[in-house]
This record gives sequence, C-alpha cells and structure tokens, in this order.
Amino acid sequence: MQAETTAAFIDGNIHRGFSSSKSMSTKPYKRYNGALLKTMQADEFASFIYTVNFSKSGKSIHYGVIPDIRQEQQKTPLFLSGSKLVTSESFEKLIREFHQSKQTSKTVLLKDISNVQKYISFAAILDSKSNSAGIVVVEVSNHQVSQLKEKLLESMLVTISLLFISLLVASIFFARKITGPFEQLTDAIERLIKNDFNFNLSLSGFGGFTYLAKQFNLMILKLQVSRNELVSTNKAYSRFVPHQILKLISPTGIKNTALGDCVEKEMTILFCDIRGFTSLSESMPPSENFSFINRYLKIMVPVINKYGGTIDKYMGDGIMALFPNSADHAVQAAVGMMETLDKYNEKLRQRNLPTVKIGLGLHTGKMMLGTVGTSSRMDVTVISDTVNAAARIEALTKTFHSPILISEELRMRLEHFDKKNLRFIATCFVQGKSKPVTLYEVFSQDTISVRKEKLHNQNGMIKAWQHYKKGDDERALMLYQRLMEKSPSDKALLALIEVVQTGRL
Repeated sequence: MQAETTAAFIDGNIHRGFSSSKSMSTKPYKRYNGALLKTMQADEFASFIYTVNFSKSGKSIHYGVIPDIRQEQQKTPLFLSGSKLVTSESFEKLIREFHQSKQTSKTVLLKDISNVQKYISFAAILDSKSNSAGIVVVEVSNHQVSQLKEKLLESMLVTISLLFISLLVASIFFARKITGPFEQLTDAIERLIKNDFNFNLSLSGFGGFTYLAKQFNLMILKLQVSRNELVSTNKAYSRFVPHQILKLISPTGIKNTALGDCVEKEMTILFCDIRGFTSLSESMPPSENFSFINRYLKIMVPVINKYGGTIDKYMGDGIMALFPNSADHAVQAAVGMMETLDKYNEKLRQRNLPTVKIGLGLHTGKMMLGTVGTSSRMDVTVISDTVNAAARIEALTKTFHSPILISEELRMRLEHFDKKNLRFIATCFVQGKSKPVTLYEVFSQDTISVRKEKLHNQNGMIKAWQHYKKGDDERALMLYQRLMEKSPSDKALLALIEVVQTGRL
C-alpha cells in the first residue's frame, strides 16, 4: 500500500531522467530525494523507500533515488558503490520479473546480503503515457513486520476489549430496560398476594412495556371493583348469618361447616317477648309494625351482645338468645334489657305514646347445636328440651306478673350475681320437662323499697307454696293474703292467690 501511494505521487517523465551519475546533482533529483527521505522518516515502522530506473532496453537497472541518510547504514539488496549501482542477483531477478509482468504492485519475501528476511513491495512509476518509468521499492524487515503484527494485535485486543465493554454496558443497559419492568411486576404481584389492591404501576419506568403496565393497572382496577363488591356482599350476607353460633359448631370457619355438623354444649337460653303485642300491632299499619319492632330491637340487641350473648333467631316480636359462656352474663343481660326498656318507655311517655312491657324467661341446660336443611340451603338450629323449657318459663312471666323468671338450674350456676335479688315464686311442670321446674323472680331492677319488701315476703311465700303443694289450700291462701295486705302492689302475690284458688297453673 505504501509503495503504491508513493508511486502515485512521482512524475514518471522526470523520474526517467535519472539515468546517469550526472542526474544525481540536479535539482529534481535532490527534490525527489528529499521527498522520499521525509516519507521514510514519517514511517512509524522505519521502512526504507527508494526508486530504481531501467535502461532503455529494460533489461538492466540504472540509477535510482536512494535517500542519502540511509545509503551506508541500510543493508539493502540495492546500494551505491561510488557512482555505480550494485544489486544482488536475486533482487535484480525479482525486480526485472516485476517490470516485465506489467503489474502495478507486488510484495515478496527476500533475504538480504546479511541473510535477514525482508518484505519488499514493488509499485510501478508511470509516465504521462502510462508507461513504466521506474519502480518504487519499499523494504520492511521481518522484525519490523513482527512489531507491526504486535501493534496490530495490541490494537485489535484494545478494540475487542472496548467492543466487549461496550457490548457489556449495552447488554446491562438493555437488560435493565427489560428486567426493570418485570421486577416491578413481580413486586406488584406480591402485593396482590397480600391482598393489597390500593396501588398503580408507574408508567414512566416501563419503556417499551408501557402497554403491559396499562393492562396491569386496568386489571388492578377491576380487581378493586370486584373486591369491593364482594366485601359489600359479604357484609350484607353476614347480617343474616349467625356467625357466633357457627363458630361454636365449626371453630375452623364457616367455609368448613357441613350439613349435619353439630356440637353438644351447656348454655343458658333467654326468651324475650312483648306483652300484648297482638292488640298493639292491630292499631298500627303494616309498615309501622316493622318500624316499631326494629326500633325496639335496636335498643335490646346491643345489651345482649354486651354480655356475650348471641341472637339465635327473631320470632316476630320475640327474641331467642344464647349465652354459651356464663349464666351470670345471661341474668345481667336480662336485667340490663329491663333497665334499657325503662329509659325507652320514658321517652315514649314524653311523646304520649303507649309504653312497652316485656317478659324474660331464662333456663340453663345441655343442648345440641347443629346444621339442618339441604346442601343448597342450610340453617342453624338448637335441639333440646332446654329450649322448650325456657320458652315455657317466659310464658309464665304473664301468669305470675313477673318481668324476669329463671329456673333453679340457672340459679345454681350463678357465681357473681347477688342471689339476694332473687325470690322463690313456685314449682311447676312445664312443657317438655318430666320433672317440675322451680322458678325464681329476678328483681334487682326494682327500686330499693320494692326490693326490701320482696325480700321481707320471701319466707312467707315459700311456706305458703309448701302448704299448697301438700294440699292445704286454705292455709296457703291465708298466708298469701296476709302478704298481700302488707304489699298490695306485689302483683306476683295476686297471681299466686289466683293459682291456689283455681288450682290451675
């Protein structure tokens, strides 16, 4: 390449004039000599450049342009000895073959007179008629070629290293462009698994995956809407499901509750009923009936819940509640319901509205809780004579004019309730029980004076009932009448007198 480039800049017509020793003193010769010298000095690999000229016959080499600075130092196949051009036979053969071949350039490997291998390149110098006017010769030693190879290899290694680093950086950059969005998606999926739906993916970090992020955000939005609808639906359904009772049947959750699941447990059951509701409802339009009941339940149910009770069912104006943990809680709830009703009635009186009266019957015993129905429609129910007994006790509150009646079984299980606020009423048979049930009135909600009066009458009431059970109706009636004279406002005494007189209970 260097030989061809140098040959292209040489004027072949002038170069043909360098054919004798006289021409070496001319200005053109010196100018070409200087140009070749500069070309050689600019060569990083210290190549030796010179030109040769042929005789007119083209069979022998005449004078050439050899840079003076290297003539004696450079051991070339061609050198000057005085004014005579001296060449080696092999070199002259090569250059003659190149001249006769009419080639424009050629490179060969040749040993010089010191037996050192060199790469020699030839390039034809052409005149204005494109005829050969000489040859440019560029010599590069094997050592210089090795240096060139080393530098080329070093350059290639540097280039490859830079290319590898560039590719690595580019790979990391593009990999980050790809993995970044998927890392965000992974984090988003983990949040969804944890039931966190209140977020959106930022579109700015997704690059070419923006459409994917938009679709993911749309999915989250739909999930949020579906989840909110599901939560609202579950909340709505939960108002119709007795969750606390289901927990007793299936502690592991409602999803694991199957048809026929049941459990036996001792509990206290409370029945509550509005007195004279039938006649009261007849004076109201249908819509007002429901409004009235719901206002009443709104004040009663929280009291039951406060003391650990749970509503088993609503029966029109009646309430059936279960207390699985404590008999004391059941009695406290009954007393609290009476106190709450007194406050409610006071508001009704202020508005000149009829007041509400209720009766509460409570009983304790073992009962079966379980699911009945079909696989498509199940319900929770309580199966036990305890339920029937409690309902009958509640009905007897009308007979004995006592707002709260409890059974002997319940009284025996009381641990904290003050039993001084209880009094014996009667022993009688109730539906569903083969043995008689002993009834006690709870009067802790009464005024202090009434409570003292009822406590004072307790012994006399017990003696009077004992005489009645023995068949001594006259003695029993006399004792009740004496108590009635002292406590004319005690309606339970009046009811007991009626029982003795009629013999019906």
